[in-house]
Amino acid sequence: MIRWLFPFSVLLLALASPCLAGRDFTVVVYNLENLTNFDGRTNFAEYRPSRYTREHLLTKMINITRVLQQFEDGRGPDVIIFQEFERDFRSARYVFDHEGMLKRYADTKIEDMLGALYSRDVAKIPVEGLLLKTMADRGLTGYRVAAADDGITPDSRRYITHLNVVFTRFPIGAVRTYPLPTAPAMMEVQVEVEAYPLYLFNVQWPYEASDLRAERDRVAAAETLHERLDQILAVNPNADILIAGDLGCFYDQKTRFGFARTALQDVLQARGDEMQLRSGANVFYNLWYELPRPARGSEPYGDGWSTFMQMVVSRGLYDFRGIQYVDNSFSVGAFENLNATPEGQPIPWSFKGNGSGFSQHLPIFARFTTVRNNRTDQFIQLLPRGKTAATLSADH
Repeated sequence: MIRWLFPFSVLLLALASPCLAGRDFTVVVYNLENLTNFDGRTNFAEYRPSRYTREHLLTKMINITRVLQQFEDGRGPDVIIFQEFERDFRSARYVFDHEGMLKRYADTKIEDMLGALYSRDVAKIPVEGLLLKTMADRGLTGYRVAAADDGITPDSRRYITHLNVVFTRFPIGAVRTYPLPTAPAMMEVQVEVEAYPLYLFNVQWPYEASDLRAERDRVAAAETLHERLDQILAVNPNADILIAGDLGCFYDQKTRFGFARTALQDVLQARGDEMQLRSGANVFYNLWYELPRPARGSEPYGDGWSTFMQMVVSRGLYDFRGIQYVDNSFSVGAFENLNATPEGQPIPWSFKGNGSGFSQHLPIFARFTTVRNNRTDQFIQLLPRGKTAATLSADH
């Protein structure tokens, strides 16, 4: 499978007209394949203490951090949209002071916290807090954390295992949670980038892409999301919106399986033509269409690849106000001899020894920038597939 990885140093802006210098940043979407604490409070037998130890957890967090160090010259992306943190089953509500934890353990390494200095207080730190500390020890600092407040309830949702979590260096405004009956709660996180609002929707929908019942559950989830998107777009048709996560379905779900109604293409109106964004505020664009068809894939699926990990963008990310997508910057984070084999296959997590590997899901990412032209009637110049402003200039 072909992997198209663009060097970040040459990802320049593809703009239709001159604009003031903006703030460039990367967004990474990463399913961690069940990052679980070591306390034995888990829904998965293989993650119980007889097999899964503090050493395993440390290995997994260090490996996740190594992947994130591939972005922004080692300092990590400014926005990380995570899926599959296993929730803290000890608490009915999600409340934790991540900043306070980092200050308290500023002079203690994560290796010691999980080793010789392990204590009852360390045991109370939720697993995303431990990952935050692991990253901070390795120079990935400045992150604020937003997690779905997905409290354990007496109904069937108490068995929903995972939480969606966002790490970001940008100030966080409103955070909203949308519980789903058969999947982790969707998250809405509004961040402020150079005084401009960016709406992030962190999604993990039910799996079984080919199953009609699962598609109906995805449709119901998409309808909940669509209702909220309509509210935002009614106020600002050019709002900057990014929907990202593990959607449990293909970007071309309707064509592939022939379902009468799909969550992605019918409810959310996620299209494959960037030009359609100019014709209506309620149409979205799926960034998988940025890549040649052979390069579209985030994890093995049967004899081919899935595109369950997705990034879907709004019209506002193409205009000249606020945040703007950098055309053709979307790609798959398959880093050879790190989280991927020379053939581009992901290296999944293994329990052998003290643990090894990463995730069966390759991360996906894209670049964005801010523009201050305040022109919602102008849109970025679209470049040929696979070309950035820098490579196009070099060709001439």
